[in-house]
Amino acid sequence: MRHCLLAVFAFLASVAVSAATLVVDQSGKEPGAFRTINEAAEKAGAGDTVLVYPGVYREHVAPVRGGTEAAPLVFRAAKPGEVYVKGSDVWKPVLTPVAGVDNCFTTPLPADDPAGLFPNPYKRKLDAGGKDKGEPARPAEGLLLPYTLGQIFCNGLELRQSQTEEQAKLVPGSWIVTPDGSAILVRFPQNTDPAKALLEITLRDRVFAPARRGLGYIHIEGFIFEHCANQAPFPQLGMVSTRSGNHWEIRNNVIRRAKTVGLDIGSEYWTGTKIPRTTPEDQQLMRKGGWNLVEGNLVVDNGLSGVAGWCCTESVIRKNIVERNNNLSLSTHECGWEEWGGIKLHEAKGALIADNLVRFNGAHGIWIDNGFDQARITRNVLFGNTGMGIFIELGFGRVVIDNNIVANTTPFAGHYPGYGIYAHDSSGVKIYHNLVMNNSADGVLMKTVTDRKAQRKLVETSDEEVRNNIFYNNQGGVSFPYPTANSKNCVTDGNLFIGPVEFRYSSNVDWKAVQEKADKSLDADGAARIRLTHRFLPEAWPAISGWETGSVFLKEGQFEIRIKPFEPSLYLYNRTGKSILVPPVPGLDRDFDGLPYGKEVQPGPFQSAEPRTIYRILFPLWQGLIEVR
Repeated sequence: MRHCLLAVFAFLASVAVSAATLVVDQSGKEPGAFRTINEAAEKAGAGDTVLVYPGVYREHVAPVRGGTEAAPLVFRAAKPGEVYVKGSDVWKPVLTPVAGVDNCFTTPLPADDPAGLFPNPYKRKLDAGGKDKGEPARPAEGLLLPYTLGQIFCNGLELRQSQTEEQAKLVPGSWIVTPDGSAILVRFPQNTDPAKALLEITLRDRVFAPARRGLGYIHIEGFIFEHCANQAPFPQLGMVSTRSGNHWEIRNNVIRRAKTVGLDIGSEYWTGTKIPRTTPEDQQLMRKGGWNLVEGNLVVDNGLSGVAGWCCTESVIRKNIVERNNNLSLSTHECGWEEWGGIKLHEAKGALIADNLVRFNGAHGIWIDNGFDQARITRNVLFGNTGMGIFIELGFGRVVIDNNIVANTTPFAGHYPGYGIYAHDSSGVKIYHNLVMNNSADGVLMKTVTDRKAQRKLVETSDEEVRNNIFYNNQGGVSFPYPTANSKNCVTDGNLFIGPVEFRYSSNVDWKAVQEKADKSLDADGAARIRLTHRFLPEAWPAISGWETGSVFLKEGQFEIRIKPFEPSLYLYNRTGKSILVPPVPGLDRDFDGLPYGKEVQPGPFQSAEPRTIYRILFPLWQGLIEVR
């Protein structure tokens, strides 16, 4: 034992001795400093800190080694918010004026990367899930030309890529690769002299991503990562990427303006031979990442997804602002894979998504797909997302969705009508103590839509629970499938519904049996209405379904709830003058504010001592996020 202890002490001592701070300073003021971050990354190893001084670093940072649990490899901005790492270069094009159009020019396509590492983004089509990821964008036929992977910035403003040459000429601040693929046409913003402006053009498809897959224990702190000509999944090519790594900590960064995915924290792809820049010997093996922490970041303005990951076991995503992702409004018209989301995880067993502000994404707010057992989504504020506020897809197990605020979800892409919380092909979804309000469709809807398998058995919609929530002014109530062999043990009760609400079965309805029950349970007018509409008012639904027998239904005027999404804040006023109490849910101990539950609880996310009037700042974490300059 003594020899073992001596060996451990010797190892720890060697780590302490070998740990170093590698300074990066492009200004040349620090003696002996590296001029690029990647030069330091190629030298750094376990226990080292790469300390980066303020500046703009136009490079792909590709660490070759990871750290250990006792000695992580740390990349840290010396002044958070003042270190920019960009996938773009300064652009000084030769501009030829376009006759008859103010401030509009053509210029040849940028040259290919001489090293051959990065495909020319202005020659490649944006295509999520395409069979040929190197498919040329031009020549192309049809009214709408496909997006290329390129980006152009003028004085920090991203110019919008048009899909027709006519619109690019018409709209200031837009551009297009010409239909024959020979040139770029740009109409610069009004009152902008391109000869005097800072022009940047994106060339690299990664900004921070290791040279090798599967590295562990890397920390990234305080950077601004932006501009990236990355392709859409699959593989997942985040501008910032763990590359199948594990136990990373990504804290207090800004991750913005990637062409597609801002950050990926998973295993990239299930087919290793299709992952770029890998080797047959060991890099194309199946490598499952996980156990990563994403905390306190601004993940904003990315073209497709904010945070993505395939295989995210026990990863934690908390205290981030995730907004305005899928800002290209990509849908099935451009993408074979539906990977748009503020946060989109696969195989997220044991994952925790907590205390995030997820708002105004042109996509589902939070989406867990294909494996979610023991995951939890809690205390998040979701506002103004499109499609679904929270989306659970494909699996058996248990996922708890509690104490969230899910509001103002709007329709997306034609077939996602704006559900607050939605699940399909999933069993074991537990929805407790949320506030679900002002959504364009049902507050909660769950159903089976395919005959896929999960955990080697056909998917079901069973063992679902919806308890102790507040539903306010949604366009529908809580919808489950009609009970069958593959939709059983579903319970929804103890909820507070405010405002007009109708209920329905989401699928598989035996309408003959329903009508017979209505004829026995309701008066003639009520039974006739069900026969006509197949929808149910609150006074009929408990008797027909057996659900919501202990729920409370109030008119909208009896409650007032307002959310200001930019503060963000919430105001709730209970005009009834009475406390509404329901039985507690076993296993939950605290509310949105961290207050403990008692023997009786109030529906919704707040267990206020004065339940009749509540005012809350919903995301009191601004001071913990870096200031962007």
